[in-house]
Amino acid sequence: MEAGDFPTDCYLDAVVRFLRIIKYNDDNYTHEERVRNLHYAYTKAAMHFSQPKQQALIKASPRRLQASLQTIVAMVVYAWVRVDPEVMADLSIHYTYMLVLDDSQDDPDATMKSFYEDLLAGRPQQHPWWQMVNEQFPTVLSHYGPYCGLNLVRSTTDFFQGCWIEQHNFQGFPGSSDFPGFLRRMNGLGHCVGGSIFPKAQFDEGALFTEITSVIAQMENWMVWVNDLLSFYKEFDEPRDQTSLVNNYAKCDRLSLAEALDKLTRDTIRSSEQIVEVFADKDPSIADTLRTFCQGYVTWHLSDPRYRLRELVTNAAGGDSLVAQEFRAHQAAADLVGAVDPKEWAYPRIADMVENAQEVKNVQTTEPFVRKAFLNALPVGTIAQWGKKVWAQEYV
Repeated sequence: MEAGDFPTDCYLDAVVRFLRIIKYNDDNYTHEERVRNLHYAYTKAAMHFSQPKQQALIKASPRRLQASLQTIVAMVVYAWVRVDPEVMADLSIHYTYMLVLDDSQDDPDATMKSFYEDLLAGRPQQHPWWQMVNEQFPTVLSHYGPYCGLNLVRSTTDFFQGCWIEQHNFQGFPGSSDFPGFLRRMNGLGHCVGGSIFPKAQFDEGALFTEITSVIAQMENWMVWVNDLLSFYKEFDEPRDQTSLVNNYAKCDRLSLAEALDKLTRDTIRSSEQIVEVFADKDPSIADTLRTFCQGYVTWHLSDPRYRLRELVTNAAGGDSLVAQEFRAHQAAADLVGAVDPKEWAYPRIADMVENAQEVKNVQTTEPFVRKAFLNALPVGTIAQWGKKVWAQEYV
């Protein structure tokens, strides 16, 4: 991206206004706590995606899948602060599937013709993504009550259809002011996210029904607006991302790009203010969950390589304006807590797990049974070296 092409000053002003309103200051974890949760969630999720079926059905390079998993694990750990590590791991798997679909270019039309008939008959879906998600979904839903669980199911289905629409690169017709919000609510996973921050082990959804419902209503817009605001830079000149909310506002409402960005910023700030106001006097566990989620969700965007916001610090935001200085300070604060080297937690890599599993399979094929006497005769170091290749370091 050429720095001169991007509306840097306008964008930095929008981001800084938002960060001021939420009083950005992420104190969710110590470094050790963050790394521990990252590694636990990553290890379980990586094992899932290294399975033969996932490797066969996911049309992504090992490098792309690795990057997607690391991005999603960080999102879940940074934002779902109050859930158990096991929930973090299962949500990491679920939301990685969402990212895999979002990055896919396959036309789903042919594999969706029998969707409802297969659903009613209990047959496996024709679409490979649904096959994998449906196999994993019961594990995810086991962490939630029926009300929150239904939100996860419904929102995931909406997400699939939203991605279907996005594949046509349709920004809406001029004058169709309802279209941008319609598409963004559909593919934003707001209800899934809103429901998934309240696992049944920690929240009684019956006793907190009205509070949880209100959170889901707020998350529908807040999280997608924040995502659109903080991903505007990375999506600006990316051909696949031209159906962003800002671009769709500009097309449908006949606005300039600056006017559309300002509309998004004002909406995001208003929603942030509502979250603080509405839940200030509600159950303390709800308010705390929202506060930690919002802070962590912003940290994830600022510190994750996917969103490339550091480029604004090193390239575009080189001026001495007060706004540029404030942005650099926020970016530095986010990196201080969120920019954790993947070498500290994202091991073993999926490609290595697949390779090692194949090596084990080859050994089992040629020698179905390993004699106990043979194992006993091996030097201890031999077994340890093999174990280091197959298992995460902390288990060896």
